[in-house]
Amino acid sequence: MMSMRDEVLEEEIVDSTGPSEVRGRPTGGAPLVGRPVLSTLVRLAWPIVVGHLLHLTYQLVDTFWVGRLGAVPLAAVSISFPLLFIVFSLAAGFSVSGVALVSQYSGAAQRDDASLAAGQVIAFSLGLSVALAALGLGFGRQLLGWVGADAEVLPLAWAYFGILTGGIPLIFLFFVFSAVLEGTGDTVTPMKIKIASVVLNIVLDPLLIFGIGFFPELGIAGAAVATVVSRFAAAVVGVYLLVTGRRGLTVRPAHLVPRWSLMRVVIRIGTPAALGMSAVAVAMTVMTAIVTAFGTMALAAWGVGNRVLSLIRMPSMGFARATGVLVGQHLGADQPRSAGRTAWTGVAVNVGVMALVVVGFQFGGRLVMQLFSADAEVIRIGTQYLRWGAMAYGFLAVQQVLGGALDGAGRTLVKTLFLLLNIWVLQIPLAAAFSTPLGVDGIWYAIVVAKFLGATAIALWFLRGTWQRKVIA
Repeated sequence: MMSMRDEVLEEEIVDSTGPSEVRGRPTGGAPLVGRPVLSTLVRLAWPIVVGHLLHLTYQLVDTFWVGRLGAVPLAAVSISFPLLFIVFSLAAGFSVSGVALVSQYSGAAQRDDASLAAGQVIAFSLGLSVALAALGLGFGRQLLGWVGADAEVLPLAWAYFGILTGGIPLIFLFFVFSAVLEGTGDTVTPMKIKIASVVLNIVLDPLLIFGIGFFPELGIAGAAVATVVSRFAAAVVGVYLLVTGRRGLTVRPAHLVPRWSLMRVVIRIGTPAALGMSAVAVAMTVMTAIVTAFGTMALAAWGVGNRVLSLIRMPSMGFARATGVLVGQHLGADQPRSAGRTAWTGVAVNVGVMALVVVGFQFGGRLVMQLFSADAEVIRIGTQYLRWGAMAYGFLAVQQVLGGALDGAGRTLVKTLFLLLNIWVLQIPLAAAFSTPLGVDGIWYAIVVAKFLGATAIALWFLRGTWQRKVIA
C-alpha cells in the first residue's frame, strides 16, 4: 500500500501530462480546467461575492428597520442571530458536499454522476432541515433565555426567531441549490435569483413591520415574515431550474432516492464541514454571552458590528468558494499541482482586496455605526469593534481561502480542526482573559490575535501538500 506522500507524488507525475490526457483517458469537457487561474477565479468569485452581499442584505435590512423600533427590538434581533447562525452554518456545511462532489465530477467530465450527487445532497439536506425546524420550534425559547435574553427582550426575540425557524427547510434548499450550480462553474444563476429575492425582502420589510397600506403591522415579526417569504420564492425558482435541467444539471426524482454508497460520501464530507461551521456558530453564541456581561448597549453594538463586519468578509467568502470550485475541478481532472497554484493565487488576490477594505473601516467605522443607531454609547463601542474587527478579518481572509480549497478537495475534517483551533482554543479563552482587565475592548483585541495565529497555522499545514487527492472514483 502506498503512503499518502507516495500517492501525492504519483498524482504530481500524472499532472505533468497536462489537461488533455490523463492515464490514457480523455478529460475534455471540464468547463474550467486548463483556463487561466486568475481570470477564472475572478469570473467565478464576483457573482458569489455579490450573492453573499445580497444574503447579508436580508439581515442588514432587518436590522435597519428594526432599529427604528428602538434599542430593545434591536437587541432582540442581535441575540437571535447567533442561534440562527447555527442553522445557517449547518446548511452551508452540508452544501460543501455539493461543491466538492459536483466540481470534481464536472472536472472529470461525468455530468450524470454530478446530477446524481446533487440529488443526494438535496435529499439529505431536506431531511435534516425538517428535523432542525422541529427542534428549533420546540426548544428555541429556552435557548434564547440561555444566551441571555431577559424578560424584556425574550418575547420579541422569540417572535423573530420562531418564524425564521419555521423557514429552515427553505434556507437549506437554496444553500444546496447554489452550491451544486457553483460546482459546475455557474455562479451567475444563483446570484440572479438572490437579487430578485433580496428586492422582494426589501419591499416587504417596511410594509410588514410598520403595517403600511393594507398590510398588517407585525413589528419585529414582520421582518422575519418578509425574509421567509422571499426565501420561499428563491427556493421555488431553484427547484424549477434543477428539475427542468435548464442549468446543466438535471435532478430527477430517482436521484432523490438514497444511494447509500454516495450518501455516505455526502455525509463524510458534509458532516465535518457542518459541525465545524456550527461549532463556530455556537462559539458566536458564547462570544455573545461574554459581550452581554457588559450591558445592553454593548450587546446592541456587537449585533450591529457583526452584521457590518460580515460585509467585509464577502470578498473572502467569494474567493474561498471560487477557489474550492476550481480546486475541485482540477483534482477531478487529476491536476493536483494546478489545484495548489489555484489555492495560493486565491490567497494572494484576497489578501490584497482585504487590505484595502481594512483601511477603509479604520476611517469610516463611526459613520457606519451612525447609520444603524443614534445612541452615543452604542456608536462608541461599535466603532471600536469595527476598527479592530476589520483588522482581524484581514487575517481571516487567508484561512477562509485555504479552507475553501480544502472544501473543494473534500478535506473538510482538516478544515474543521483549524476552525476549532481558531475559535475555541484561541479566540474564546483569549476574549475571556483579555476582557477581565481591559473591559469590552479586550474582546476585540483577542479576536485580532486569534485570527492571526489561526491563519499562520493553516498556511503552514497547507504547504505540506497532503490534501491534493480527489474523493471521487
